[in-house]
Amino acid sequence: MKYGHIAHIEKPISRIVAGTDFLLGQPKDTSFEAYDVFWEQGGRAFDSAHCYGENSRVFGEWIASRGVAKETVFLDKGCHPYGSPRVTHEDMLSDIQQNHEKLGVEYTDLFVLHRDDPEVPVGEIVDWLNEFKDQGLIGAFGGSNWAHERIAAANDYAAKNGKQGMSLNNPNMTLAHNSEPLWGGCLTIGIEGRKWHEENQFPLFAWSSMARGYFAHTTDADVVRAYDNDISRARRERAEKLGAEKGVSAMMIAMAWVLNQPFPTFALAGIRTPDQAREGVKAVEIEL
Repeated sequence: MKYGHIAHIEKPISRIVAGTDFLLGQPKDTSFEAYDVFWEQGGRAFDSAHCYGENSRVFGEWIASRGVAKETVFLDKGCHPYGSPRVTHEDMLSDIQQNHEKLGVEYTDLFVLHRDDPEVPVGEIVDWLNEFKDQGLIGAFGGSNWAHERIAAANDYAAKNGKQGMSLNNPNMTLAHNSEPLWGGCLTIGIEGRKWHEENQFPLFAWSSMARGYFAHTTDADVVRAYDNDISRARRERAEKLGAEKGVSAMMIAMAWVLNQPFPTFALAGIRTPDQAREGVKAVEIEL
């Protein structure tokens, strides 16, 4: 495993971040064994969210049973819209507290706002996040599905007002070409966004880094709708060819593309089985 660092977090963060949104849909023993293998290979970061519901409680069981909370880097999210914007002080605090209760922890290393609400002044959001940081509830923070311009504005406000700014961006970024958002309000970073990240060397945590199975020819209707197009099919074909040359799957080539950007990147991945955990770690060693 390889590791990275971001501002305001002392723990090293594994470049692969394991997902937790699927745990209710498969046997607990399978999930726990997959996480055990991920951990044995150096995986130390996990992605959860308020909207993952009881999946988070199952993940909390694994954390407690293995006694690894202090070594784990938790990336947790709040303020999912649930039909209407929820970027408010009240919802933010409530989501953080409920996340902690489900996971059985008292602190979130990386707290990420699941959506933005452009109607809320970015300075207010920064103030709220700093309040919860000062209370010891969260460490670093950032935005998921936020335009990079809003993150830049948040950090400008923080710098001018002596506040802690955002430490990460958490958009979709994948080798597959995105035809339309996978879900409402989601953002796939484009060329200008990647340029901004390179210029500022700003960390990016890519959700659905392997396009939710597109490079393994999934037939999932949402994935096909969002990613299946001439550009993606051509890229998948090239990934399959390169993977054959390197002895890895096209999925690993797709993850390696995320990890080989000219700025700090971390790949969020759904590691559902022990075999996927073993294979996934190979991506950090692939140079493109």
